[in-house]
Amino acid sequence: MHFLSTAILLTGLIATVLGQNGTKIGYSGKFSTLSGGLQGTVTVINSTTLKISNYELQDASAPALYWWGATNSDLKDGFRISNMHITIPTKNPSEMTIELDAGKTIMDFSVVGLWCEKFGIDFGQTTLAADGSSGATTASVTAASTTSATSSTTSTSAAIRQAVSVSTVLAGLFASALFF
Repeated sequence: MHFLSTAILLTGLIATVLGQNGTKIGYSGKFSTLSGGLQGTVTVINSTTLKISNYELQDASAPALYWWGATNSDLKDGFRISNMHITIPTKNPSEMTIELDAGKTIMDFSVVGLWCEKFGIDFGQTTLAADGSSGATTASVTAASTTSATSSTTSTSAAIRQAVSVSTVLAGLFASALFF
């Protein structure tokens, strides 16, 4: 009986640590302003939908602009997350919904950006964080190469501290379950 109580407690603890049933719902980040004047704040709506508020893109003339995701701050190492081809600039801030229809879900990436597939140019990106504090990930871009730096150190450190805390609690709970 005590083991069942411990298992239920562990399930609740894990769900809490992972956030809303293991998803990134509510995670957000503010885009950097690089090529084309990309601006806005991206927010995770559900496992296959992102919303960009205050979306602006002053120049959409690049021939192959698509939304990309990456597991690190180097967007060129990432992958397409939406098949929506971006071709129209915005004149005023607006709202945009991005459907993740390229076979990926929000759990597959932590960085979101607008990428020109033909020339390998990063138009701007952000690291998604639970509290939205990650801010924009910045990058300097040339036609020949792309380098980027991230401001996700804070969210990575928080995630590590959270994982260590969970491990400590789990170890204590399992140890106590063995004695009862």
